[in-house]
Amino acid sequence: MGNETKACRDISALSPVAQRACRAFLRECEKEGLPVLITETYRSQARQDYLYAQGRTRAGKIVTWTRNSRHTGRMAWDICKNVKGQEYADAAFFAKCGAIAKRLGITWGGTWDTPDKPHFEVTKDWKEKEESEVVEKCKMIINGKEHTVERILKDGTNYIKIRDVAEAIGYDVTSKGNVAVLTKK
Repeated sequence: MGNETKACRDISALSPVAQRACRAFLRECEKEGLPVLITETYRSQARQDYLYAQGRTRAGKIVTWTRNSRHTGRMAWDICKNVKGQEYADAAFFAKCGAIAKRLGITWGGTWDTPDKPHFEVTKDWKEKEESEVVEKCKMIINGKEHTVERILKDGTNYIKIRDVAEAIGYDVTSKGNVAVLTKK
């Protein structure tokens, strides 16, 4: 047996566009506290054929449905949860990773007719989407009291309207040019 029995986990073995997508995906997963481990990136055609034979002409459970994979084109990567004993058992983990992928314009195998939850791929024209701002009502606790405020979520950071915070702590807000001025009521 040659290298067809060994998985490549090196992100730099992916095409430049897939490298950017994979790294953006990993950054967003890290921001959300998801312990992602890359289990495979590039596959030679010999490795793809070797995996395809498993469960067909070679003993074992079927692990791939195709001989023509985006892995061989350096456009796909597979992941698992980096927690011993929970690598593939946590459906919520894969669903959260899939949601991140969707937000980034990355295809997640978990949405396919025959789901492949650990699989993520891009096309050669993938471009990183800029995260849009999301404005929503949320709860904030100040000195033990709950307040409803408007939150702007951008690039993983929460921004609370200063008027909402001032109201919650009993202050009025005015301004001097671009400077907010808070005065106790």
